[in-house]
Amino acid sequence: MINRLFGNYLVEKQILTQNQLDDLLPVQKDFKAEVATIAVINKILSSAAALDLLRQLDQGNERFGDAAIEAGYLSDEKLDEILTYQMNTFMKFVQSLLDRGVFSLEQVNLFLDEFQRLGGYTDAQISSLIHDDLEECIYIFVPLKSERLKEFALTLVRTIRRLLDSDAYLDKAYTARSLQLDKYACQVIVGDMHMKVYISAPGDGLLAIANHFAEDTYDAVDEDALDNVGEFINCVNGLFATNLSYDDITIDMNSPEYSVDGPFISNEKLYVIPIHANGYSFRAVLEVYE
Repeated sequence: MINRLFGNYLVEKQILTQNQLDDLLPVQKDFKAEVATIAVINKILSSAAALDLLRQLDQGNERFGDAAIEAGYLSDEKLDEILTYQMNTFMKFVQSLLDRGVFSLEQVNLFLDEFQRLGGYTDAQISSLIHDDLEECIYIFVPLKSERLKEFALTLVRTIRRLLDSDAYLDKAYTARSLQLDKYACQVIVGDMHMKVYISAPGDGLLAIANHFAEDTYDAVDEDALDNVGEFINCVNGLFATNLSYDDITIDMNSPEYSVDGPFISNEKLYVIPIHANGYSFRAVLEVYE
């Protein structure tokens, strides 16, 4: 999630172009972040200390981690901890930016600190984003009190990341009492929980789902594309039902519905979750009846 959020910040600062960001994501799976990069991002080493060690390595064959231990910057245990982050997607993203010369190691935490300040993230929240603690990340953007709704939001985002876009991200969720929807698909959940789940977007926003959930490719959001969106919602709700069953909570789902003409909905409990995936924006709307 943070890769797109931090990448968008770099685009806004004109450090990256949008095309460059799109080319960098998703990060390669067979790529590892370097120890020096991880140590600086985690603020275990200052960039000055890391760069000093790197300059020393230029004159020999010693590894950075070994040199940092010899210099007293790291313990064996701390190096082992750092190595566990080599496949972390944000660490790899920053490493790819460094490798391409987008910015220097000295600038990494300057940019990260400004990104944190502009986003209003606490230290704990930025740590959750960097280390991809998805459950905590969800709570940053979807601060719902209901445990069931939190579980639904987590299931939704996990499914989007697994099936649609591994770098999908959220804007801050909000509540509403009435809402005009655009093109949409929806499904009603009944049983121990009563809720209607909509996914809606203007224009071709729902191609983010329709063109990535199934093997079909659509040029525009028509009824066939919306049928695919409805099946995606059914998939999410099915996973949600399975998760609830472990706590002896039983729900069932009606058949999905969809239309190119969105309804005007009104309810005391409307929860709106803005989502960005595959270059498009859409929103999940939870209409809760309980």
